[in-house]
Parts: sequence; C-alpha cells; structure tokens
Amino acid sequence: MNRHTLRRLAVDSPLRFIAAPIYTLLVRAELAIASIAFPKLPLDRSLDDKVTVIIKTFERPAILRRLVRSIRRIYPTLPIIVVDDSCKPVRLPDVKSIFMPYNSGVSAGRQVALDRVRTPFVLIADDDFVFLPNTALASAVAKMVRNPSIDILGGQLVDLPFLRFGKPPLGMIFKTQAQPLAPIGSTIDGLLICDKVNNFFVARTERLRLVGWNAELRMLDHADFFTRALGVLLTVFDSEFRAFHAQTPFDAGYMSHRMDIANDRVILTARWGVRRSESGANKKSDNQETAS
Repeated sequence: MNRHTLRRLAVDSPLRFIAAPIYTLLVRAELAIASIAFPKLPLDRSLDDKVTVIIKTFERPAILRRLVRSIRRIYPTLPIIVVDDSCKPVRLPDVKSIFMPYNSGVSAGRQVALDRVRTPFVLIADDDFVFLPNTALASAVAKMVRNPSIDILGGQLVDLPFLRFGKPPLGMIFKTQAQPLAPIGSTIDGLLICDKVNNFFVARTERLRLVGWNAELRMLDHADFFTRALGVLLTVFDSEFRAFHAQTPFDAGYMSHRMDIANDRVILTARWGVRRSESGANKKSDNQETAS
C-alpha cells in the first residue's frame, strides 16, 4: 500500500476519527524529540540585512505560530513577512504582517510580499514548515554567495510523521520551448541542477522578480512558476538545507479551500496544456502542489 492510498484511507474514510488524533500526537512527539535530539545552532543575527523570509498563510494561525517560533529559536531578528488572507488574520510580534482580502490565494500573497522585500536574498516557505534546530540558512546563503550563477537554492523537506525525505520534483513542469541555463541533472559545487524544487527555497531577490507569481492562480502556482523560470533562473537542490513539513490533512475547513483548484486547472490548461512529463504525471503533480 503506497502512502497516497494510506493517506486516502486515513483522511477520507470513517477511520479519520481515529487517525486524526494519532497523527497529531505523532507529529507533536517528533517535533519534541527533534528539539532535543538535533544539535542546536547558536543564535544567528548575521543574516538580518541579507535575507527576508516570506510566509503565505491561510486559516492556520497555530501552524503559522509554530513556524515562526521555530525560526526565532535560531534567527531571533531575521526579517519575516507574513501575508495572511484568512477570515480573521493574525498579527504576530516582530513580524511584518500584510492582510489581504479573504482567500486571495498563494500567488497573489507571495507577489505582494516579494514587492516589500529589501534584502538581497529571500526565503520562500509554506506555513506548515518547521525549522529544525539546525536548519542552516546561513550555510545555504553562503553557497549562493560562493556561486553567483545560482538564482534559487531549494532545500530538503522531511515529511512528518513518516520522516520521508522528498526528492526534487524533476520534470514536473509544463511543456515549454525554454531551455535550461545548465543541463538538468548536472551539478554545480556539488548541488543538483533542477527544473523544479519544493516551495522551500532561497532566491536572489532581484532575479526572483524577473519571474514572480501569477495572481490569477490561487493554489496551483508551483509548476507554473518553475515553468516560467526555466531558461531565466538557475535552480539547484541542497539536501543539507532541511526543514520539517508537518501538514494538516485532517483540517477539513482548510483542506476544502486548499483543494478548490478547478479554476486554476482551467487557467493552466489554457496556458500550457499538459505537463512536460505527460498527463499521467499531471494528477501526481497537482496532488503535490495541493498537499500542504
């Protein structure tokens, strides 16, 4: 039984009433163990004028607070911009909050935040990520400084509660005539060159603005962004730059909005047709984009 089948049985069946509390306890236990077991980086204020974190959040205030707390344990004064289009948005201390009309969507939110960034680098993060005690943002930035040709450095997400190390979603972009700036699958400074990485990445701010996000797309922004970035930005994957991914599949209210993707699919099909990796990967890639 694969993980997608297991997830469907747990979330979309009567078993959810048993699976939900077990899932929550497992995630909390793993985060608690990680906070003790992993080596802790010293407090780091060296990136305050170099990197801004962008977090787009919607109807998950507790999850948002969890991420911000995890960042502040290592980077207590790092600039953070939170874009919130919830019904009742929350304002957190020491965070720049931008409130948008209800359910504006992830693309519009990220673009508004990007327009406010004043540092040379930006970190893109979903609200259901959690920094490990040793999430080495400074090391990731140092690799980009050392390699000026790198525009985006994607990190390794570790999915909880199964501790699954997700691979870079290579090939899951749309058909395009654009050619990559360097061969996909080759390396630079030991970093794998990709056409697409997860939405946990550091980017050069001015280079990222060359692509940006399409506000028409409320949810399915991921493949569209990296398709448009192909041939414009050089993207690599760094397995040493890690964060946890602790999703909320049992939050029925949130998931009903997260899976409202019919209009996005219409827009994407009109613009791009099917995925580069053929229609069989189309559904898989959609699932990947709507999993958070």
